[in-house]
Amino acid sequence: MSEFRTVWHNLTLAGAKRVRDHALIKASELGISVSVVVVDRAGVILLMETADSAPPGAPEASILKAKGAARYRIATHRTAEFVKTLPPALAQQALSLPEACAFQGGVPILIDGEVIGGVGVSGGLGEQDVAVATAAADIFK
Repeated sequence: MSEFRTVWHNLTLAGAKRVRDHALIKASELGISVSVVVVDRAGVILLMETADSAPPGAPEASILKAKGAARYRIATHRTAEFVKTLPPALAQQALSLPEACAFQGGVPILIDGEVIGGVGVSGGLGEQDVAVATAAADIFK
């Protein structure tokens, strides 16, 4: 490593498949049909799976959630909580940032404290989406 470059880690496709599998198991336990998107640390989609009976808007919402969690390195429901504390004009400006998301259900994926990707889940109630995404992201702990 030199002063002009750094080494960082990224989620692999094999890791993304494990995250997806855990998300689908948790969704099944909750009895919900979801769309799951797993992205790398830069927000590039590694894989996406949508249940046949997931709501029509779930795929697009899960993409936003996964990218927002990975790019900003914070769970999207925490972004929503923070935005609520801002004056309306500033909140609108904050949410206009590229890939910023304040929907519940996006969680960064960490290994040893480093964000290596993100997972977005959509199809249930907000709390259910958070539960599924959190369970999936926590598999590397």
